[in-house]
Amino acid sequence: MNTKAPIIQQHELTSKCNNNCRFCYNPERCWQSIAAPRNEDSERNLEVARISIAKGVMAACPTGGEPLLAGDNLINVLKIYRQAGCYTSINTNGRLITRERAERLSDHGLNSALISLHGVGKLHDSMVGEAGAFTETLAGMANLADSGVRVMPNFVATAQNLHGLDAVARLLLDRGFSAMTVTPFLPSWAAPEHEQFILQAEHYRRYFQVVKKIASIGMKIDSTLPIPPCVLIKFFPNDWQSHLIALSPRVCMAGKSFGVVSPDGRFRACIQAPYLDDYGGDVMKNYDDSWSKANGWAEHKLLPQECLDCAALPVCGGGCRTSCLWENQGLPEGKTMYMGRPLSDDEAQPFIERMIVETISEVAPYEWNARIMSRQESWGTIVFNPGNQSFCLLSPILAGYMMAPSLDFQDQHTTQVLLAVGAIKRSSAHNTETVMAPAEANVLSANSILPRLAGNLQNSLQARQLRADTGERLFF
Repeated sequence: MNTKAPIIQQHELTSKCNNNCRFCYNPERCWQSIAAPRNEDSERNLEVARISIAKGVMAACPTGGEPLLAGDNLINVLKIYRQAGCYTSINTNGRLITRERAERLSDHGLNSALISLHGVGKLHDSMVGEAGAFTETLAGMANLADSGVRVMPNFVATAQNLHGLDAVARLLLDRGFSAMTVTPFLPSWAAPEHEQFILQAEHYRRYFQVVKKIASIGMKIDSTLPIPPCVLIKFFPNDWQSHLIALSPRVCMAGKSFGVVSPDGRFRACIQAPYLDDYGGDVMKNYDDSWSKANGWAEHKLLPQECLDCAALPVCGGGCRTSCLWENQGLPEGKTMYMGRPLSDDEAQPFIERMIVETISEVAPYEWNARIMSRQESWGTIVFNPGNQSFCLLSPILAGYMMAPSLDFQDQHTTQVLLAVGAIKRSSAHNTETVMAPAEANVLSANSILPRLAGNLQNSLQARQLRADTGERLFF
């Protein structure tokens, strides 16, 4: 089943950047020899935002290039998304975020920012190709945090800076940051100079060891990319279970819950992938058709047989389609980089168990959270909580009970999922008759919209979750 729009949309306002990272994934920057520069237009950025809201986008991340280089256009785009109740974030290098700009972004309701930090001091500067960038980025992070915007530092792990990850984590802890993300480097298949940054086997082993160490000193660390469980077992065949904490249970939801619009108004399923005609189109001409093509990025037929035979497929989804481009000369189908052998049921179980959400104790009756957003689809309804960027899928029958002021559920699993999302809470209504929803009023499984998740994994007593690359969590 397709979705008619992303839940969260990354919106590239410009391909221009004040950094010069040689490992940059942006097609307009790393493909300069073969890709024509995108035709950027401020008014089109505004119109893309308006169209996206009308189609049902519920969270937005203006990005670039460097979104701060868009000036007032960034603020005006944020206004459109915020006025529609969207969760808003930006992806930035932070160098241009003065105190004044930070306060302005906060005043316009910016919820969070992902800010790149690729080393301490000269290491960061050499990675981004700009002297003094490290000092400016740290200042920008502090300015945003002081203005009340949640800041998530992000370290792109490559063969040339992985040795600096531990120092970055310790610096961030000293500066008062308690969480960070790490993005394992993905090369762009049309940028041969990226080869020098690819994580080799020894780098990946070091990556897992350092992430485990960082977690032990109190830093909450997460990967932004889905790393298949088979990768961990491949590099730690004898003691992989001791490194479970270093593997983030993420799954690629590109083309289903998120997508990206390029500066020229074209859909791409994944922000790290180039524009491909078969998986996108012109948003301004036909949003529906463009997004429908992007949905194909999640199709089951793109997976190799090894993934289809793997017992961990329900939690993995077949890994990252963008990493297939490097392996398969620009095709998003087949094997991913680094993938190992198919896992047995016993090997997959520890990974699957990590998706289980702890039982939540709440007493009926319930009422719907007034802050949730919903969008009707042909197969049911998506309910999204912008406060925690969580969502779930409602059956058509359950969606019909969203107007009930006080209700209860026969299906215990549905109750657990809705509570985990924050879609319902204990009712405060008095003298209101409680409606008992029928057993058919339930939440749908993850593989309702993500066919790559071949297993149902639905349990009558447990809620499960999967986190996407862009942070949103699907509960099912």
